[in-house]
Amino acid sequence: MIFRPPGAYTSLPPAKIRTRERSTPRNSEPETVKSQAGRLAVLPLKRNTEATGSVLTTKVQPKHLNWPVYSGLVFTMFVWGLAWPVGRLLASNLPAVSIAAIRYAIVVPVLFTILWFREGSFKIEKSWIPTLVVMGILNTTLYQIFFLYGVKYAAASDDSLVIGIGPVLIAVMASFILKERLTWTKTLGFASGLAGIITISILSPNTQVLNRPLGVTLVFGGAAAYALYTVMLRRFFSKNLADNHGPQQSSLSILSWISLFGWFFLIPFSLLEAPWTYSWNAGSWLGILYLAILSTIIGYFLYIEGVSKIGAGRSGVFTNLVPVFGVLTSVFIGENISPWTGVSFLLILAGVLLVNRQVKNSRSSAHF
Repeated sequence: MIFRPPGAYTSLPPAKIRTRERSTPRNSEPETVKSQAGRLAVLPLKRNTEATGSVLTTKVQPKHLNWPVYSGLVFTMFVWGLAWPVGRLLASNLPAVSIAAIRYAIVVPVLFTILWFREGSFKIEKSWIPTLVVMGILNTTLYQIFFLYGVKYAAASDDSLVIGIGPVLIAVMASFILKERLTWTKTLGFASGLAGIITISILSPNTQVLNRPLGVTLVFGGAAAYALYTVMLRRFFSKNLADNHGPQQSSLSILSWISLFGWFFLIPFSLLEAPWTYSWNAGSWLGILYLAILSTIIGYFLYIEGVSKIGAGRSGVFTNLVPVFGVLTSVFIGENISPWTGVSFLLILAGVLLVNRQVKNSRSSAHF
């Protein structure tokens, strides 16, 4: 999950990223980056980087060397888009929370294995654990529950459009939690995005679903949970940078621990569903492996690689392809597309563009 998605300090092997140092004001905040499944996060570039008066920034390669990166990003957006119909196929016949619990039972060991080989340590600051637990509940527990129950009750194509409002919700929440300025462009962007959600909720051509308004509302709840997580993460890292002491955790370390804590809270809800009473066939396991390995792990690393090579802003543009691929791939499971699908997409996209326009203008004015 993952959200314009602002840029991030990412964890990459030294051989794959070149950095340079530039001076920044002491109170400057790190940018954010959209990670797995269209999600946004503020993450430090590398582990054990001391918080000082300067930050490390990625060196963008010349454009003629970036076609492999662009191809990787497009592939990532396709993988994330296809996750919606895959999730619907699974949730239609299997317990939703148990799907998520099994998914992260695969994801968490893989992440910690990669973390060990890359960094040789699992250590985190003990004082961070309560915050990471809350972020794990938002990012993993609630988001996965809302996502899978959402596609259970509504069409995957409709839900993939709704999740696109994430960047708008992040901007609005940041205005209240991070005390950022709430401008008319943010308000108009939120109204436009909400209009897009209402449009697809009422006028969707996919009528053969259990409860479309409920499903769309649940996915909107997932977007809100993830937006709150993102804002908390921004404040978390800004505070640690402002304290100007101690090592900074890598993005991989933070993602691993957040996933672990969120997974813990999925397990008891999964047991209540009695998943052993359901029939789990080969197709079910292939779908879960797809969500765990391709969508969560490989998608995350491909996106982070893109951010390191061409920057967060340009990488973030590609995330607008997620709902497009989500809608197109959902056709193969029998879902329908109508002109109202396009209207909904354009309204939500307009909301995202309005929010980004405001962010760009505010940064420009602050520069002067």
